[in-house]
Amino acid sequence: MKKRKLISMGLTVCMLAGLIVSGCGKSEGEEKGKEGDSEGKYKIGFANASISNSWRVKMRDMLMEEADKLGVEIVETDANDDANTQNSNIEAMLQQDLDAILITPCVEDAVNPGIEAAYESGIPVILFDRTCTTEDYTHFVGYSDEKNGAACAQMLVDALEEKNGEAKGKIIALDTIAGSSTDNNQKKGQDSVFSQYPDIEIIERQYTDFEASKAKTFMEDCLSKYGEGEIDGIISQDGAVTLAAVDAIEEAGRMEEGILIVNADGINGIAKMVKEGTCVGFTQFPCAASVDALHMAIDTIEGNDPEEKDIMMDSIIVTPDNVDEYLIPDGDDYDWTY
Repeated sequence: MKKRKLISMGLTVCMLAGLIVSGCGKSEGEEKGKEGDSEGKYKIGFANASISNSWRVKMRDMLMEEADKLGVEIVETDANDDANTQNSNIEAMLQQDLDAILITPCVEDAVNPGIEAAYESGIPVILFDRTCTTEDYTHFVGYSDEKNGAACAQMLVDALEEKNGEAKGKIIALDTIAGSSTDNNQKKGQDSVFSQYPDIEIIERQYTDFEASKAKTFMEDCLSKYGEGEIDGIISQDGAVTLAAVDAIEEAGRMEEGILIVNADGINGIAKMVKEGTCVGFTQFPCAASVDALHMAIDTIEGNDPEEKDIMMDSIIVTPDNVDEYLIPDGDDYDWTY
């Protein structure tokens, strides 16, 4: 397996031994431990929305591996995608003398009370993966779902134009979780592109909650409703969901129709499809966003964080031209490659 590409943000990752810091619940002059020393470097909370899909599991694993490497203690909670639970989890963690807290809000607005409480406590509040509607946080670090959604939509527009001679067609949209910033912003990005092409019509769209079974059932219903040539493309927000939809197409014997597929968040199975020519392309939202967030938290504790509140990286767009950089030829379809 190839090595994961490192994401460079220009953030300073501090690995110095014997650091002297003040504030954030630590007395002035208190000595911090060395890298790799599990006792006493920093204690950072992680209010996770959930580990409800493979991306979130990999993201969490990468965070814990990096924290262990840096000698950082992580206090973590799992909200199971419930806003009330996440607010309660944050409130409880604030009683544990944290140096900073990382938060991935399960929905865009209902976790505001917990985020605001953390901010008011005086510790750095670092958001990643998903955004919120309050301004009471220290930094957001990550990739733009809106840009990813727009990039996927544009890939589909270009493919439709190449196939049909003009930008026209009927498409199906596979969404994720209602009310989440991921879903809201992906669709905002899609709409910013599709609104420019009146002959492209979204004929069906469905929340899948990142569940492959829901996607497959929905796709089966769509294939029953629309006959040969009546579905031109699919735009999906999740790799496993896309693979399930493709299973439905294959089982219906309709792969030869050449339904165009684009995907946000590509797993290895999607990369294989791009290589084979059955998927137009995908955008990447790296699991390593959690590692970037941890580095940002450390920099903020130490006063080395950037002036910008929101640190956004450019979308990573994968097409047949660069898919070999991400593909694991002998890997499992559900492996995350970055």
